[in-house]
Amino acid sequence: MTLPASRCLLGIRYLILLLLFVIPSTTAREQTCSATESDFFADPALHTMTFDIGYGPQEIPAYVQPDVSTFYRLQPGERKPTTPKHNGWAAKFVNMSNKRVRLFWDPMNGGPGSLIANIEPYCAAGTASFPTHAFYMTPVDDESIRLASWAVSPPQSVYFYDPITVEGDEEATQRNLDSLSHEDFELYRRHVDNREFSKRYFEFTGREYLSFYPRARPSHKIWRADYFGQEHWVTTKETHFIAMPEESELGPVKEIGSQRILKDSDPRILQQYRSPEPFLNLTLKVLSCAPRAFEIDNFLSQTEVDHIMYLTTGMKLHRSTTAGSNGQLSDEELGRDSTRNTRTSLNTWVYREKDAIIDTIYRRSADLLRIDEALLRPRSKDELPQVKSKRSLAEALQLVHYDVGQEYTAHHDFGYANIYNEDQPARFATLLLYLNEGMDGGETQFPRWVNAHTRDGLDVVPKVGKAVLFYSQLPDGNMDDWSHHAALPVRRGEKWLMNLWVWDPSYET
Repeated sequence: MTLPASRCLLGIRYLILLLLFVIPSTTAREQTCSATESDFFADPALHTMTFDIGYGPQEIPAYVQPDVSTFYRLQPGERKPTTPKHNGWAAKFVNMSNKRVRLFWDPMNGGPGSLIANIEPYCAAGTASFPTHAFYMTPVDDESIRLASWAVSPPQSVYFYDPITVEGDEEATQRNLDSLSHEDFELYRRHVDNREFSKRYFEFTGREYLSFYPRARPSHKIWRADYFGQEHWVTTKETHFIAMPEESELGPVKEIGSQRILKDSDPRILQQYRSPEPFLNLTLKVLSCAPRAFEIDNFLSQTEVDHIMYLTTGMKLHRSTTAGSNGQLSDEELGRDSTRNTRTSLNTWVYREKDAIIDTIYRRSADLLRIDEALLRPRSKDELPQVKSKRSLAEALQLVHYDVGQEYTAHHDFGYANIYNEDQPARFATLLLYLNEGMDGGETQFPRWVNAHTRDGLDVVPKVGKAVLFYSQLPDGNMDDWSHHAALPVRRGEKWLMNLWVWDPSYET
């Protein structure tokens, strides 16, 4: 294949991306926590990967999953990982053509397929899947023509539709390349580079590369999860509300941008209704090392939980939908049924500006995540000028209700960024906030957590005020396939929770 000779540029491009998106991670006052800056940056799971995809030798820090024995504070090799009962897998499908295509799940019974996504030229989409599940692509205007077909076969997660390269026929390949416009050629070349890099990445790490090369390391900090039961702590001035303010004091937040900045010496909003202690200590306990998941008891006070539950009385809940796998196309936008049986809960959205208590939850979440609270709201022009987008990196809080029999089957929170956006924005972290307890079932399960003592999933039992934090991205910027998680069916009672999604390096719908 004849490709441009300007191959030295890609390594430089990766370094530029890495520098562009170093986002400040603390407020003006450095929050007290148990980890140092070097603890976050010098992650022991990152190893130098040297590779050459035609641009000369390059190096990047790549995530290599530690030996499972170290999760038990043992020497490597002393224990072996179990094979999880759940054999689900991420499946990503890449359109390397200059035509829009449709992706279908194939029932393999002669019947029509189920539409997964419309995929734009040189873009990708995907879903959580299982071995032997079949998929195919068609033109948008003729679903009877199958352009490509695949059967999911782990460990392969990424499947490419490439109509340009003709295996074993260089002349036909060159003719196809010559037919492309300059813009299409460059986009196709980037896909070829990404595919070659993905091969090297898999050889080095044992994981598929679910991002698009080059993607910089996350701009936010990631808490380390070196062993089960490991604890970190962080203090925040966003202390608990222990008494309910008057309704007249809980109107919408009207301040905008830099007007919302609280200095270290400033009292917190509605301080008179809060705990008298100057700080709230939050302890993160490692539940899983791969994926990295933590529980934080007493993240919310009972007063805060009661307030959120009170808000539900004035809100209309809707059937939860599954978002499009590229973060842009939902089933509803595709004109198909968006209420699939994979997710049967009801939900609504609560925005940060709803009132002071909701605003406090965002501020406390920012301290827990070790990022500037200003990143979780729209900002003034003079705020964080090194961050090019002024949009919040957080979504509205999602309030979810599960009744008996309702669930959300195993899925990923991340999607696949559009090739035209060099930032490659994607969900970075999920913070689950439990609002009730005592139901049968309803656990949050991580079915593929890496361990050496059980094939069962890791089940987190809901507890009032408890939070669970997990990351959808690895420390090297790849998406974490192991972040697969499910809301198990409620067998008796009901389940209420909120979740907060934070993006990196920017938020794009």
